[in-house]
Amino acid sequence: MTPPRRPNRMLAALLAEADWTATDLARAVNALGASQGVRLRYDRTSVARWLNGARPRPPAGQLIGQALGHRVGRRLTPRDTGFADPDPTGGTLTTVLRGGDPVLRLAALCRAETDAAHRADLARTVLSAPPPSFSGWGSRRPTLPPADLRAPQASAAAPARLEAVAIHSAHVGERHGGAHGRPALAGYLATEVVPLLTAPAHPAVRRALLTAAAHLTLLLAGRTCETGHPALAQHYYDIALELARAAGDHSSYAIVLRCLSLQAHQLGDHHQALALGEAAIEIAGSAVPSAVRSYLHAGRAVVRAGAGQSRAAAADLLAAEQHLARATGPEGPFTSYPETALRYQRAEVLSCLGEHKAALGELANSLACRPADHHKARTLLHAQLAHTLLALNEVDAAVEHSLHALRHHRQLTAGSVHGTLPRLAQRLAPHQRNPHVKAFRERLRATAW
Repeated sequence: MTPPRRPNRMLAALLAEADWTATDLARAVNALGASQGVRLRYDRTSVARWLNGARPRPPAGQLIGQALGHRVGRRLTPRDTGFADPDPTGGTLTTVLRGGDPVLRLAALCRAETDAAHRADLARTVLSAPPPSFSGWGSRRPTLPPADLRAPQASAAAPARLEAVAIHSAHVGERHGGAHGRPALAGYLATEVVPLLTAPAHPAVRRALLTAAAHLTLLLAGRTCETGHPALAQHYYDIALELARAAGDHSSYAIVLRCLSLQAHQLGDHHQALALGEAAIEIAGSAVPSAVRSYLHAGRAVVRAGAGQSRAAAADLLAAEQHLARATGPEGPFTSYPETALRYQRAEVLSCLGEHKAALGELANSLACRPADHHKARTLLHAQLAHTLLALNEVDAAVEHSLHALRHHRQLTAGSVHGTLPRLAQRLAPHQRNPHVKAFRERLRATAW
């Protein structure tokens, strides 16, 4: 017999604290889903079922925590709302993730990713994500993980080999999307990288290995977020932070914080996005390369604009331009910041501030500088151009860019840039009587996202 459901008292208590009705919660969850490209139709009867012990389908459990967390002013996990998903590894993964050793946590997550029987479950699971551990950089000295003296010595060439893999992975992701080779990257981290992090070596080599591992983990985090799993990505981001911290690498640490800040911004958590953006620039200081400082200021400009801080956002854009003009570092995903990327961020800021015509020019210039085979960037650029044109009520031009976005999206591995096409379809829905819009929506329905 199926055991009787137990009322979800944790959810009931949070609803009372938030001073929300069931309808209020359903409306907030639907709105959050729409902002992330997920179409939801929950109502007060759905919330009543949750209160009686029913479990919502993913990703609603995570969205409920986000909506209530925004309302009550603190971070909530699915566990806090009574919706913690079961651990597909039988509890061992949850236990490891509560530990303090980032190498063990990275190994556990990546091994779970490489297990075909658990991979899909892990992607759907909303594991309780830790708050970013960015506070108190100066309160304790970075320490290297304990070395396993029984392991073979790590060679001085190993860090450069890992960085070369990171550069290749970043390039592949631009061409084929974040879903392409994501399990393979997790497998590489589990089998090749993790053993090097505890191998005996000169301290300088060990620090370089930790930095390279942080870069590879950051790439995996970005790919995980891009494929629609921000809670799982949070774990990888947190591990990347701790690896960079152990390496004593302020630059890489600040880059991870900036990525976390933009993820919080995209999820609608403007308070957290601002805190992370501020911390990134504060911790980076003036010693990091100019390209990195430009990248950090451009990121903070976006989150400041999202929070309505127009003057501060403009000041950050100016700082980003000035730092980029002084940048002299080598080309690479962690050593340079292309002008085309800065133009895209500038367009995001302008769009947030309602300056849509100016945003169009920045997007067009960014698109003109992108290589023809950077299908991920071109998908996002054409989609953003379509959204901006719709804000100016230029529907036919928006449809033209939507078609270009669809064309480039077809070159990506399924699951990449999650939610981009559904958001376009949603924005075009009010114009569905337009024959061009109708033709695009029909073409989109025939496409596997």
